[in-house]
Amino acid sequence: MLSKFLNTRTLLILLVILVGIYFMTTLTDKKDRTFQSQLVQIDTAEVTKIEILPKTGGGDEIRMTKTGDEWSLESNGKTYQPDESAINNILAELLRMRTERVAATDDSKWKELEVTDSTATRVKIYGGDELLSDLYLGKFSYTQAPQQNPYQRQQPRMFTHIRPAGDEKVYVVEGFIKMSVQPNLDTYRAKTLAEVDPANVTSVSFNYPDMSFTLTNDNNIWKINGEPVDSSSTVRYLGKFRKLTSNNFIDDVIPESGEKPYVVTIEGNNFIPIELRAMPADSVNQYVITSSLIPDSKYSGSKGKLFERVFVQPDEFLANKPE
Repeated sequence: MLSKFLNTRTLLILLVILVGIYFMTTLTDKKDRTFQSQLVQIDTAEVTKIEILPKTGGGDEIRMTKTGDEWSLESNGKTYQPDESAINNILAELLRMRTERVAATDDSKWKELEVTDSTATRVKIYGGDELLSDLYLGKFSYTQAPQQNPYQRQQPRMFTHIRPAGDEKVYVVEGFIKMSVQPNLDTYRAKTLAEVDPANVTSVSFNYPDMSFTLTNDNNIWKINGEPVDSSSTVRYLGKFRKLTSNNFIDDVIPESGEKPYVVTIEGNNFIPIELRAMPADSVNQYVITSSLIPDSKYSGSKGKLFERVFVQPDEFLANKPE
């Protein structure tokens, strides 16, 4: 009789334990379905289009489309050469972000958290015709971390409020995601006017309205029109083309008509010759500069001293350059 009682009691205990495990599992599954720890789960290899829709009054829609291995950039009916690293950075940041908590569970706080159609930056990611991800990027905030070391400044923690389309919840994600997903066309435009290894350069031709000269490598001795020049000055100049960039776009500036251009042509091994041109322009930009690498873009000559850095005079290559 005692043995039978103990067996019955053991079975009851096991039953209670199993019921407890069942409810715990059910509650956990429900919680997991309620709280999304990762808002974007996609295979970047499948992405064929990214659309960025600025908030109301924030500019034109930006569209990036991938055909084969090549990306194109379009906005307001115009097509531009894209900066593919900026596009890849969007996908990397969206995949990297993790939610910290839920800031709202219904639409009562959407406007305050800037995740409505009119207040948010919206980003859509497609794989072919399938919409893979659709997010409203809203309000940015930060909190100052507690200072543990009085001699070491603590960096604040930055957060972005995000609402997935079709979801009433607003999630808090650590990081300033809007730095990577900006509703600014210039962020995604190609900015590299020249990118060559100086060791591969064999000649640079300078054709100006009032003079012409050529810098050539003659058996590892740099010369201008046959005369040796200072090697360190030459190396310093050629180093500018390792990655010559500018984000100072001036699409609407028209060069002065009838003026002859300044032309610098870089030639060498393992790269297609690069031609940089400068045309006189308004007093603000001084020159409109273009590159054969990005024929659809125009850059300011004065901002960043771009003209001064590229279109140099022969004395740039002297050991004791006149001040």
